[in-house]
Amino acid sequence: MSENVAYELADSDTEVDTQQTPSAEAVLAYLRTHPDLFLEHPEILDHIELPGPPQPVVSLHHWQLRRWRGQALRHRHALDQLHQVAADNAEADRLLHRFCEGLLNTTDRSPATLETQIQADFEIDTCRVVPLADLDGDTRKLLAGWLDNPTPFCGRPHDTVRESLFGDALPQTGSVALIAVPTPVAGPTRHIIALGRRLPDGFNPAQGTHFLEQIGELAGAFLEQAASDNDRH
Repeated sequence: MSENVAYELADSDTEVDTQQTPSAEAVLAYLRTHPDLFLEHPEILDHIELPGPPQPVVSLHHWQLRRWRGQALRHRHALDQLHQVAADNAEADRLLHRFCEGLLNTTDRSPATLETQIQADFEIDTCRVVPLADLDGDTRKLLAGWLDNPTPFCGRPHDTVRESLFGDALPQTGSVALIAVPTPVAGPTRHIIALGRRLPDGFNPAQGTHFLEQIGELAGAFLEQAASDNDRH
């Protein structure tokens, strides 16, 4: 959409709003014929600015009401944020539940199957499940410090790491989440889940990693079961 078209749409919207907005005289006439309006709809008062006393006179009562109103607005904003967090958590639980079902319903417990399941259930552009032993020496050196304390990494990786994990599937401007897949019994990491998004801030250091850790734990149990099956055969 060009800037001219955007401006035309904005101007059009403004004209419609102006035509639909009642005049001050119409509002006053309505209030005179509906004196109980504020009693029936007290929430309207939350959006009305009342004039204060003339300067330099300060009304303690008026000042106190303004403070209470500001506090109420901040509390409402905090509640809205909590509601959004709750909705985001509910959506994350739903996605994780679907991911669990997919893992339980498959008989092929291979890294390739895990990649396909992750790609199907989560909003990412590319996914790799890589055995740590398959990485070259330079990449393993760059990841060594992170693997010592394998909290999921989110952000822009070193170019060597990006190319080793994704090849040409992720541009240099992309962002990644790296999950060191834990083993059910305490031991060294054997796989890395590499999630990629083409957006530079698709994964960023400021985001939480609890959800990614849960994905890693489920993936670890999934791959460990496959390893146990192979050992029995």
